[in-house]
Amino acid sequence: MTEGDSDALVLAARGISKAYGVVQALAEVDFEVRASEIVGLAGENGSGKSTLAKILAGAVTPDAGSIEVSGTARSFQRPRDALDAGVALVAQEPTAVPELSVAENVLLTHLPGTALQLFRLRTYVRRARETLEVVGVRADPTAPLASLRAGDRELVEVAKAIATRPRVLILDEATSRFGEADVLRLFAILRRLREDGTSTVLITHRLSEIGEICDRAIVLRDGHRVGQVPREGLQAERIAAMMVGRELKAFFHKRKVVPGEVVLRVEGLVVDGTSQPVSLDVRGGEIVALAGLVGSGRSELLEAIYGARRSRAGTVTVDGRAVRRNALRAALRAGIALIPEDRHKQGLNLQATVRDNILMGSWRLLATEPRRERRLSLEAVERLRIRTAGLDASIRSLSGGNQQKVVVARCLGRRPRVLLLDEPTRGIDVGAKEEFFQLIGSMLADGMAILLVASELLEVLGLADRVLVMHERRIVGELGRETATEERIAYLAAGGEAARVA
Repeated sequence: MTEGDSDALVLAARGISKAYGVVQALAEVDFEVRASEIVGLAGENGSGKSTLAKILAGAVTPDAGSIEVSGTARSFQRPRDALDAGVALVAQEPTAVPELSVAENVLLTHLPGTALQLFRLRTYVRRARETLEVVGVRADPTAPLASLRAGDRELVEVAKAIATRPRVLILDEATSRFGEADVLRLFAILRRLREDGTSTVLITHRLSEIGEICDRAIVLRDGHRVGQVPREGLQAERIAAMMVGRELKAFFHKRKVVPGEVVLRVEGLVVDGTSQPVSLDVRGGEIVALAGLVGSGRSELLEAIYGARRSRAGTVTVDGRAVRRNALRAALRAGIALIPEDRHKQGLNLQATVRDNILMGSWRLLATEPRRERRLSLEAVERLRIRTAGLDASIRSLSGGNQQKVVVARCLGRRPRVLLLDEPTRGIDVGAKEEFFQLIGSMLADGMAILLVASELLEVLGLADRVLVMHERRIVGELGRETATEERIAYLAAGGEAARVA
């Protein structure tokens, strides 16, 4: 279909504007969706993506603009109006009710104006089961939603939207709550829906996902539509460049640092539950990336080096000094710091303040030194440019990127020699990523050794001096900065022979 094929438009928004006080969230944005296509909607945090999604779904009323569904003008005053017109939203924040049954959650919006209890149990269980089969959730519809595993609970959110039989399904950062296996399940669902005539709008920070499944992408920046990318141009680099408004040559801020002596050396380390010894080294001023598929053992290796996961054999040394295995405190004293994969579960105390999270676990501070605590916290906020209302603000009030900076601030407060990074940019937008990469560059200049795990190959290739590829919990190949490519990494990660890609 071509840009001008208006007969195929199932949803068309023209001149959409929305302001919140002095903040212009959207400014005369045009957005269109054609029948049986998957459209990516990309942009940094604050670019207006979620505001546009909520307007299209009737949750927010625009200040100006018009919406048409299948050529008919529509005015959405509430989400029910959009659902009746065939537009369903899976919101960024879950709307499920864990205390209700799976069936009740699936049909919560499917039965407008009628109490669910009035329907015979057999009827709504059958309807719910049919929709659950579409999303591949094999669960008892009468069971409490809370009894399902996390991935299936998220798919129930999708099932609830699909139960309305929408013409257009909008997913606002739905994949951010999914593991990689569940993302694949979701994409299979979207492809089947596309074959059945349903269109999808996919909003995601993971630009590789747009390239994997979308037919085209529309990019927003500062509330304006700045361009459209066709299917053949859906590379993460091109989309990211449009999002930030410039080319990405300097995006990773990779400084030319001549690596020094070996800082971290791992020899014959056997992680508990495996039989594969792993050896590697990282020099000062060097970034070594661990690449591989899910389950290849990358995160487990980092945790074993850090002492948070048991290892059965092998040695870890920092600056030539052995670090006692399976001893987290020993690793900390040796100068090893870890930024974990899940900042919410492993890196932050979500009930605490910004200050408390920055200082958490620091053995250098005493409760009787409030002035020193405040000074060090302010220095961290300034150095990392953490955007916060104050040191006493709740950590929950910060954006994902700024929460990640707080985790980094705590690690840097320990002045580590070795920094282990496990998916450090997961869930943060392009602008926050660039600031993070700039920070990494300054760390290298100070002689720190960095061992990185990242699933985004764009980040691996942009940051790493060397790439160690893992397959089935062992290192199967090493690629230098000049020889590493996506194809070579993918080949090794899938079990290909190193000789074939040397």
